[in-house]
Amino acid sequence: MTAEVPADLARAIDKRSTELAYAFLKKLSEKERKAAFPAVVAYTKEELRDWRGGYAAVAGLAFLGCAPTAKRAMTALNRGSLRWERRLIPRRMAVGLLAQRDVPWLGELAQLWAQTSALADVDEWLLVDAIAGLAGIAPPVTAGFARGWIAWIRSETDPHDAITTGHYAPLLLPMLFEDDTMGRELESTFRGAGFNHALLRLAGDDPKIRATLVDGCLARLLRGGRPGDLRPFVTLHDELRVTPEEIGARIADYAGLADADLGTVAGLAQRSLRQADEAGLLEVDTLLDVTAVIVRRKEKGLIKTQISWVRKAAKRHPERSTDLLASLDLPATPELLPLAPPVAPTVPEMPPPLTTPAEVAEELSAIMSGDRSSVTLERVLAAVVELYGRDRAGLAAAIGPIVEPNRPHLVAQWAPGYWKQLGAVLCDLLEPPERRSMWLMEAFAELRADHAIVKPLADPERSPSALLEIRLATITRYLRRSPVPRLVATPTRRNGQLDPEILLDRLEQAERDGWQPWRADLVQALLRLPRTDPGDGVRRRADRLASPAGQAFAAQLRAGHVDPVVVAYAQEGKGGRYQWYGLLPDRRVAVTMEPPASANPVVTALFSLPRHKKPQGSPWISGSGAPLWTAALPSHREVVAAWSLAQLAMSAERGDSGEAAQILPLLAETQGPTGPATQLALVYGMTAPDAAERVAAVDALLGFGADVDWRATGRHLGDCVAAGSLVLSRAATALRDTAEAGAVGTAYEIAVGALPALLALPKTRVGTADLLQLAERCARTLGRRDRIEGLDAVADRGGGSQYAKAAKGLRDALAGVS
Repeated sequence: MTAEVPADLARAIDKRSTELAYAFLKKLSEKERKAAFPAVVAYTKEELRDWRGGYAAVAGLAFLGCAPTAKRAMTALNRGSLRWERRLIPRRMAVGLLAQRDVPWLGELAQLWAQTSALADVDEWLLVDAIAGLAGIAPPVTAGFARGWIAWIRSETDPHDAITTGHYAPLLLPMLFEDDTMGRELESTFRGAGFNHALLRLAGDDPKIRATLVDGCLARLLRGGRPGDLRPFVTLHDELRVTPEEIGARIADYAGLADADLGTVAGLAQRSLRQADEAGLLEVDTLLDVTAVIVRRKEKGLIKTQISWVRKAAKRHPERSTDLLASLDLPATPELLPLAPPVAPTVPEMPPPLTTPAEVAEELSAIMSGDRSSVTLERVLAAVVELYGRDRAGLAAAIGPIVEPNRPHLVAQWAPGYWKQLGAVLCDLLEPPERRSMWLMEAFAELRADHAIVKPLADPERSPSALLEIRLATITRYLRRSPVPRLVATPTRRNGQLDPEILLDRLEQAERDGWQPWRADLVQALLRLPRTDPGDGVRRRADRLASPAGQAFAAQLRAGHVDPVVVAYAQEGKGGRYQWYGLLPDRRVAVTMEPPASANPVVTALFSLPRHKKPQGSPWISGSGAPLWTAALPSHREVVAAWSLAQLAMSAERGDSGEAAQILPLLAETQGPTGPATQLALVYGMTAPDAAERVAAVDALLGFGADVDWRATGRHLGDCVAAGSLVLSRAATALRDTAEAGAVGTAYEIAVGALPALLALPKTRVGTADLLQLAERCARTLGRRDRIEGLDAVADRGGGSQYAKAAKGLRDALAGVS
């Protein structure tokens, strides 16, 4: 401890007492405060290892009470976990100290604080707002300050009164549209309460605010972005009930939205421009321009609406009716599709290993901020094991400020199993070496210890992430008691695969140095070997290894990977419910997995999936967790697909996906045979309600190339749609996107596989005509002459229905009739 800190202030910091610190700091002169600041920073820096309750509050108060400049105050407030705990600084005391100091840089402090923090916590926003008010400046116009203002409005019992308080709205509302992620702050209006409702009331009272919101929505939608970031602005625009006169003043902006990537945005443009047209505020030439864009879009609903609109407009404008009706003319024969040979996904190599505690802390911070990629996690684990033996104290000092403020989240009951095991590894590293008195006794309990480690494999709701869990549990249990110099399972490619020659080098080094890899780490390493031939040279070197790990590696190279038997079957759920009381689907197609008899216990657990009579709701996989599954089994994609089916099916049936389909393009980047599990996973991805999920499915359809039986995939699609559990029109859209991206053969085979079941239905499913039309385009492009069961019967019906016409068009294409 440094002696330069005044004794009373040091006592207050040690006791974590904001009251004592406040009372002492009030007595100091400005000169004494500035003189004490470096000592306070140094004193608290030495205390960083001890993150007991109340430290952030008293440290933040001391920094504000002593800082000589705004920049130095902000630097101190950004230290360690204080960056995420500034909300704990007592506002009344902080404002009182700053008011007494009467320093000229309070406005600069408020601006810096608003720029460096999201201010999502109401208490922290109120403190920054109070500092800005004390400085006599306008509220800081930053995205972070705007987020805090919105959070404050939501926290008030009367949101409308809050939103009209002060002069925040005119300054901060434009930030809703300038930051790409601000759409997430727009909540749905619910029972007349909330920020949206208050915003709409404000717009109704203030024409300038209303104009700001309308213009802001259009500007944000024109800028484009992720669907989830744009949809709130479509909702806000609809809730504003924009008038034809307001639309007429912004015709160019609405016309520009007709070509938006997101169909809902194009639909907004179409609805709005039609309003203006019916009010006599739209030029015919503009309507012609918009029609030329809409009729070439993929959304059938938009095209039908445009046709109806233009026909009615032609009656209102007889002098331009010829031009208007001509704008609807489409080619009689569908355009041929572009053909592109399948291109296998390129899987990059892993980044260089982390070599210093500072690098580990940086990557660990990324993990705590949401980076759940296997690349980042594997690099951190490898570095933790290596640095533990070289610089344990430095490692603990570097990661302590990252781990401690996140400790509650790392050990939370609701957290995934692998996340809690990661928390155990990290928290254990921060404990002193003498913490456990039972290690010596545990050294004689290998069987019991190993049983506890592999417990996740016996969990009925296990998943491929169980392999990561047991590796993390191994690190926690053995890093102190029987450490190894390095992990051997760290992959060499981002998809989780491990170069056999690199693994051979690691095992040869281990033999020379006289140590054995941990069992779980070796199992993971062997599962990460690719299915490509390693070469005779690698096999000969492996055969010379004498250690148990080396012999296991050599045996793996000789035998190759083993695969389970995967079989599809139908589950019946009519009238049933999930454990959380949600209704089960009437029917779902799932798979069973039967492991090979020669598999080891870990492989047996991961390659086993029993038959269930009713649809299941687990295991759960989030979009961020998908890379962990594929990286655990990068040469067994059919196994990973099997585990992912439950949630992919729920996504297609209910829409509560959790971004499950993000695993599909990752499967295309890995190796191994594909079968019914992969086929069904793609079917569920193609029929998901969320457009982003279907985009992921299209990426997978393109990435798999010829590695999947596409005709069988189509049969699964037809079977599930015919049973009533999936929506065909979504799959038709995804397949059209696939064909237009060049994978015409893939789209054709799936369509042809699905059609027999669909054509046999007594009542036509929505989307069947679209699928027939797509199959016709594909057939003409490829020159195919297949025979499809049931096609002639539908084509011979005659009549003017789109369904019959599409069937006849496909039959003509397959017969070579132009």
